[in-house]
Amino acid sequence: MNQAVRHVYVHFPYCLHRCGYCDFATTVARVIPRERYLQQILTELELRTADQPLAPLETVFFGGGTPSLWGPAAIAAVLAWLQQRAGFAQEPEITLEANPGALESGDLAAYAAAGINRVSVGIQALQDTRLRALDRLHDAAAARQTLAQLGELLAQGRLRSANADLIFGVPGQTMLDLRADVAGILDYGLSHLSAYSLTVEAGTPLAAQVKRGLAARPDDDLQAAMLDALPALLAPYGLARYEVSNYARPGHASRHNLAYWTGRYYLAVGVGAHGFLPQPGAIGVRYGNTRKHEAWLRALAAGILGEDLRETIDADQHQDERLLTGLRLNAGLDLQALAADLGDDRRLALLQRAAPALARGDLWLRDGHLGVMPAALARLDSLIAELA
Repeated sequence: MNQAVRHVYVHFPYCLHRCGYCDFATTVARVIPRERYLQQILTELELRTADQPLAPLETVFFGGGTPSLWGPAAIAAVLAWLQQRAGFAQEPEITLEANPGALESGDLAAYAAAGINRVSVGIQALQDTRLRALDRLHDAAAARQTLAQLGELLAQGRLRSANADLIFGVPGQTMLDLRADVAGILDYGLSHLSAYSLTVEAGTPLAAQVKRGLAARPDDDLQAAMLDALPALLAPYGLARYEVSNYARPGHASRHNLAYWTGRYYLAVGVGAHGFLPQPGAIGVRYGNTRKHEAWLRALAAGILGEDLRETIDADQHQDERLLTGLRLNAGLDLQALAADLGDDRRLALLQRAAPALARGDLWLRDGHLGVMPAALARLDSLIAELA
């Protein structure tokens, strides 16, 4: 594999509120230690790049949490450090996650001036009853105001791209509601939509509510029908599916996420962040920082990395992961790239295992790519298990 590391993820864990369905590494805080967290991020970057140089960066992603609570000065400081240490490739993609509302989105124009050229905003719904069911802080009016700001920045050329997250399959939601949400978001000119079915994750408040009968469990059949309906709903806006949950206009697919999904290396810093780096004698190493904020801070103050996960990734595991993500892509799994990384014997063996599913019409094979037929997406997990 190409050993260059051209992608960086920066995790900002702080939120003003933790949503009931969320299982990310987040911390609710009234007072956010912005400067302290910045200095510790820079410390971790120094430690991680001491023996792992970065190539000119193609993507940087500030995720969370709510990184728009950090402030443009902190974002600019991180980007300045990366510019000095690695530099940027031509036209890099630099993404900031934000939530609707003045407190949580901050001054989006100031973030654009700080170097952000893509914003991903957690809209989730455009109806107040569903936003309350999802335990979101913002209301539909705040969502539309933030979408309008993004539309203006896109029209002015101050942002290159913008994404909205949408959750579907919320109990009580109808197909008409889904259609209204899609239109209400994309009428503002956004070039990307990420649409996820509501999932009840173990250990979340939502899971506890469902167990106690205080919240309804999502309807699997309705969610499958909505997933099937989305491509046609988005087509009039010029957005096409390029991954099971992601839709974009040409040239606006998330390059950072595509790096994950095609098995590229990336450096990650921050509380709870997970990275994937080259390692001699193996495909790579995956590491995960502790989700315990104070433990991460104490480790860095002592000049060490605050990890609670480190595993060597061998060829078998890397192939399984490439299957898991590659078959979610509309372009399919790139078999030539897989052979270049892991050897042609693996490509041939995979094609042999895929023969029954190809004969059934569940998979397609063309131009050196292996993909899943749209009608078989609902059985994606079982197909991946069949090929692994």
